[in-house]
Formats: sequence, C-alpha cells, structure tokens
Amino acid sequence: MTERQRRLLHLLTRAYIETGKPVPSRWLAERLGVSPATVRYDLADLEAAGLIEKPHASAGRVPTRQGFRQYALAQLPPEPLPHDTVERLARVLTGSGSRWPQLAAQMATRLGGYPVVVRLSEPGPPRVLQVHLSNLGGGQLLAVAVLEGGRVLEGVVPFDLDGDDFLEQAERWLRGPYPLAELGRRSAPTPQLAELARKLTSAFAGPGSERYLEGLGAMLAQPEAQDPEFVRRALDLLEQLPTGPITPARRLNVRVGDVEGLSLVQAGFQRGGRAGELTLIGPLRMRYREALSVAESLSRALEGETVHAR
Repeated sequence: MTERQRRLLHLLTRAYIETGKPVPSRWLAERLGVSPATVRYDLADLEAAGLIEKPHASAGRVPTRQGFRQYALAQLPPEPLPHDTVERLARVLTGSGSRWPQLAAQMATRLGGYPVVVRLSEPGPPRVLQVHLSNLGGGQLLAVAVLEGGRVLEGVVPFDLDGDDFLEQAERWLRGPYPLAELGRRSAPTPQLAELARKLTSAFAGPGSERYLEGLGAMLAQPEAQDPEFVRRALDLLEQLPTGPITPARRLNVRVGDVEGLSLVQAGFQRGGRAGELTLIGPLRMRYREALSVAESLSRALEGETVHAR
C-alpha cells in the first residue's frame, strides 16, 4: 500500500464512520487534491487488497472489516483527552471510595458514547465460609457457597442422595474457612463426599472477576440497532463478557469484528493492587479515535497518572 493509498483509506473510513453512507470517488479526489482517475485506480487496488468494497447498487465504497482494522490500528497510540478533562476524572475517582468501578464505567460511556464493561480481578483467592445444600429432587442439589466478604456463589449439582442425613453431614464437612480453589482437593472421609466436592468445584467455577456494565442504551441508540440481528449479537456479547485474561496494565487492545458487526476497545490498568480492564463496545463503524482516547486517558486516571496531550 502506498502512502497516498493509506491516506485514501483513512479518509474514506473516517467519512463512512461519520455518515454511515458509501463514499463517492469524486468526493475523495476533491479532498486529496488528485484527479478522479487517480482515485479510481487507488480504490481498485484497495478493493483488490480486501480493504474496501462497493455495496450493491452504490456508486461509493465502504471499508471492510480488514479496512476498519487497518484504520483502528493506525490510531495507536491515541491522542489523550484534554488535560483539564483528565484532571476532573482523577478528582472524581479519588473521592469515590468503593464506588470507583461503577463511576469509571459511567464516565467512560458518557465520554465515549458506547456501552462500557469494567472488570476487576479478585482481590485475593476467595475463601469459603460455608456451603448450604438443598435437595431439588430428580437427582439434583442446589448448592450455595458463602464466601468471605459476603459474596455468594450458586450452582445446581447432579447428585444421587442416599438420604437427607447426608446433606447435614456434607454441610458440616464443607464448613470453612478454606480457599475455594482447595474445595475439590480436600481430604474427604467418604467417597460420596469426595464426589460431591469435585462436582461443587465445577459448579462454583466462575470467571474470577467482578464486572460492571453501563450504557446499554448507548448501543441501542446506534443506527445499526435498527437491525434486530445486530441487537441480538450486541446483547449476546455484553452477556458473555468478560472472557479470557484481563488486558495487562498500560496496554490497549482493538478487536475489530471478532463478533460480526461489533468492535471492542480495551485498556488494562492497576488500581488498589487489583488488575482491571475497561472495554468500550461499539459497531464495526465505531469512532475508534475517540474510543481509544477515552480508554487510554481513563485507564491512566484510574492509576492516578495524568497523560499530557502531545
């Protein structure tokens, strides 16, 4: 790709992000100060490279998933938000106490205009205080684990009982405190209790993180939300997050079209000894430049650091 073709791709992508309409070659030629014939040749090369395409019955072009990805990566490193904005963010976070994750998500969606998920790693290995067991019938148990700090885990366990006395025996044996990770490895006095512990370990397995979601209405406000299939994919993605390891501190990720029609901008941070991740979720036609600026600046503000504009 030549430098002129790169400029052409970025100009076309920015215009499509702003308008949502295919971009005509004559408009591109006027903005670049070159002949329409030159632009048509360059557009043909970009189309052959899979970076743009021509929608059916349209005289203009639009970026493909790969074209959006090229454009998004070119925005790294992002331009920070204005200095006074970042200072205000830091002041609000400093005085927010334990509510800072919710406030961070609210500020990110307000600044970026997209739904935001903030997730945090566990402050330490969770410890079990007690486990309550209830017989649901049909060979199933409802298990409720109470952890230190008041957190509760629930799960339905397939298990054939030999009588309700077993539940009392199991609850006594499962009384803590002990690390949740050791539940399946505890020395059990009977094979039946050992089997139950293994099944409880699977039932209580979770993502190992807290999550805070804000701004669902911002997704529904996108023009793409007129398509019910887009809304379904977006809601599925929001329900599935978080997935995978938390983004490392000081790192930005751009995931373009991993889920059809949707993109993620993610920033990792550290706060209070915990790893965290801020994720903005938008359509493929996402305002990547602004989203990356919000993610970068807010993640630094969460770490108590101010980023100055270049």
